[in-house]
Amino acid sequence: MMDYTAIGTHDFYTFLLVFSRVGGLVVTAPLLGNRMIPRSVKAGFMLFFSFALTPLVIPKTGSVPTHALLLAADLAKNAVFGLALGYLARALFSAVEIAGAFIDTQMGFGLINLFNPFTDYPNSVLSVFQIQLATTLYVLANGHLALLGALAESFNALPPSAAVATGATGLAAVPVIKMMFVLGFRLALPAAGVLLLVDVAFGLVARLVPQVNVFMVGTPAKILIGLATVALLLPVIAVIVGEIGAGTGAALQALVAAAK
Repeated sequence: MMDYTAIGTHDFYTFLLVFSRVGGLVVTAPLLGNRMIPRSVKAGFMLFFSFALTPLVIPKTGSVPTHALLLAADLAKNAVFGLALGYLARALFSAVEIAGAFIDTQMGFGLINLFNPFTDYPNSVLSVFQIQLATTLYVLANGHLALLGALAESFNALPPSAAVATGATGLAAVPVIKMMFVLGFRLALPAAGVLLLVDVAFGLVARLVPQVNVFMVGTPAKILIGLATVALLLPVIAVIVGEIGAGTGAALQALVAAAK
């Protein structure tokens, strides 16, 4: 075990690089980066996790740079890589927001925005519900532990003082963006399809029976039908949302491999 009472220059340099990468991840990662978690807790976790990883990373770290600009470049590189890991994990949660916002617009909830503590900015009603469901499933599936495991593994695949292939790293995000839209489409399709049929039905009613006030009848009916559809398809939605954990793990591995 490392003796932290006698830390040399190289050890402290390694700790700074590890801390910068861990800090970038904690700032942007889902669950860990939420505003609900106090900053002191985040800082304590960053220090604890960095201290735990530093002894493992020291043999893989190169020599201490001889200029302050080189040190700043190494710190910035690791911080950006940590930010990329966190954003990549958070990107798939955007699929849930897209699906919820689209369904809310179809039902008539598009003008209702609630502050969502999981994303730190306002979302529609169904988006908040689905993000909370996704976060719960993410935690139950140990997605947060898998994210920390991917961070620790990144130091084996990409030592903190090694060069990063920025072009390949950017291309690694393309499949994640594609998966984000695919998941969002799959989540929104059942309820959106049912609501589309409801719109068509009320359009026919308005055409055949002009005396009926379709707007007054259709708005509450669309809300009830939309909520009933989401409730009935909740197990299916949970299965689709559960793919976020597996997709996040694959995306993180691709990012680490591309950055070599």
